[in-house]
Amino acid sequence: MKKLLVSAVLACGLPWMAHAAPIDLTGKGYFTYGNVNSYSLPLAGISVPSGPGQIADTVIIYTGANGGPMNTNVAGFDDVYGTPNGVQTQFASIDGAIGVVDPGNKAGIANNDANTWDANLVALKGFLAGANPLFMFNNNDTNEDFNLAVWAKVWITDGNNDLYGRYLYLSNEGAAYGAGGTPLGNAFTYNPGDVQPTTGFGSTDYVRSGDELFGEKHNIGADHAAYAADVPLLNQWLGSLFALSDGALGQYTLHLDLKMGCDPNGNWSTCESVAMDNGYEQLFLMAGVGGIVEVPEPASLGLVGLALLGLGAARRRAVRRD
Repeated sequence: MKKLLVSAVLACGLPWMAHAAPIDLTGKGYFTYGNVNSYSLPLAGISVPSGPGQIADTVIIYTGANGGPMNTNVAGFDDVYGTPNGVQTQFASIDGAIGVVDPGNKAGIANNDANTWDANLVALKGFLAGANPLFMFNNNDTNEDFNLAVWAKVWITDGNNDLYGRYLYLSNEGAAYGAGGTPLGNAFTYNPGDVQPTTGFGSTDYVRSGDELFGEKHNIGADHAAYAADVPLLNQWLGSLFALSDGALGQYTLHLDLKMGCDPNGNWSTCESVAMDNGYEQLFLMAGVGGIVEVPEPASLGLVGLALLGLGAARRRAVRRD
């Protein structure tokens, strides 16, 4: 039945949206968390406005519902998961729809999973138009602290709902909370299998998304993205899959799970500097180029101390706002 739905959508033609020029991260410093290279947009000098109406030409995965109707994406992409604005939620997860508004499954996406945000690869290919996917994240914590624990998982399935490649993660890889990440690291090697995040300040897979780092604010609200997450191995796989015919490619699906805050399944000694605090975060998809700098030139090495830091922080304590 799902294959029939996919074929019907492809036959009708997917309505591609016009979108902004790809973001160029060539030569920018980054920190590697698991399979993700994470870039600080403030430190890179890149401004990505993301207020109401400013990300209408992107693919939105997660944003604030603010008591109103949920956002919709074009055919081939699940609609938007939402968290209510102004309501304090210590933890949110797409898997299980914990602390979020679940938009439900959309027709025309093979193997659409009720516990993930999903994208048909024909739709994704049309949206990216030859560029790489960049996952843009707003850190928007308020009240008690300005830091936030974040973990994500992304994978691809084929028409038989079998895993393509392996599971990819934004992960602190079991390091102490706030102390993980590798400057200009290798995002291809992390391979824990099919796992859920371990929690706790001393050993965790949750990455710390921080406030003030190396003189730049990263808790900059819902109107500007703070981080760009590039997944090199995903880029490589998509490059191969996009060579398929649309009929074959339409049977492949990208899945994503996002967890944020003080995981109730974990052993946090306190939720301070971990939990979601009133403001709403955003995750949306844009096109990017130049995201892989595995062997930096000498000029790039000077960025290592500044690089970010990913959806989480480098190795210094974030400075709390007054």
